[in-house]
Amino acid sequence: MDERDGVMSAMPCCANWINRDYGKIDTGVSLEELWNGTGAQLIRQILTDGREHEICVPDCPWLISGRFSEQALRVIPGPAAFEENQRLNNNEILERKLVLASRPMAIRIIPTLRCNIDCRMCYQDHDAELPLPQSFIGEVRQLGPYIYDYQLHGGEVLISPHFREWVSTEWFDANPQMLLSLVTNATSIPKGNRDILDRIRINYITVSINAATRETYRHITGADLFDRVMENIVMLREIGRKHQKRSFEVYLSFVIMRSNYHEVPAFVELANRLDLPFRLLTVVGDRNRESIFNETQIIADVLVSVNQAGNLVKENSMQEWSRVRNSLEMELDRIRY
Repeated sequence: MDERDGVMSAMPCCANWINRDYGKIDTGVSLEELWNGTGAQLIRQILTDGREHEICVPDCPWLISGRFSEQALRVIPGPAAFEENQRLNNNEILERKLVLASRPMAIRIIPTLRCNIDCRMCYQDHDAELPLPQSFIGEVRQLGPYIYDYQLHGGEVLISPHFREWVSTEWFDANPQMLLSLVTNATSIPKGNRDILDRIRINYITVSINAATRETYRHITGADLFDRVMENIVMLREIGRKHQKRSFEVYLSFVIMRSNYHEVPAFVELANRLDLPFRLLTVVGDRNRESIFNETQIIADVLVSVNQAGNLVKENSMQEWSRVRNSLEMELDRIRY
């Protein structure tokens, strides 16, 4: 899912990496209709034709990693229905099917846009209600037997009073192969929601901080919560390492923009001190003039900062750092030549 200007769309992957969608999520349109609709079939046809360069950005981490190539097709162990759906999906990929009988194994939803901070680069309306049909959560629940990775983004989902509804422990217990992936700002983790995290299987948690110092964090978010976020990151890290059902990784996330690109080396050092891997993203859009892509010199300066961090990067984040460095180099080459 991706929300832009009050419109919620279904995407085949992250909106930052692809320029097509399946269609609008709206009343009267079921998830099944989106999954096999005109938009989905067109995207599959483009991929089938080997024309992914028309719709995918060249630094897409999913393409670069090779984790989802045809050579990597496999069946993850789990309940019978879960394994059978994977075998069907693998065959449909190899047969270049445009209409699929198999169900999605990964689903990323944005259940709320509500957020307690207002980051300078964020384009979402934090006071808007989501235009989701009432049947939506029920349709998601029906996919439970086939889902491996259930991703929640926002807004800020951990502070929502509806978190228990989106992450029902009964639903997870009924689908033992399903894992939660969560993106949070970690400014607040109510005890009731932390108890839920203790009880369900988790794939990973990504904490978006976008700063390495208290001052920069306050400038970007408009909130003086950096120290509290650091405490909550440590708490989440320990939950992940000692989890009763499945240990998981916590990632630190940093969106590179004009206000913070000078802190990339310090951010890598922070991740090292916390003994956590990190993820780097480049800013989308130009809200509050935060784009790094509208001046050649700014891109060059950002690349210098990213390169300065290179000798600090640990193995668990080296591919992530290399992807962003290569992306910036490609953009500079494109502009200059």
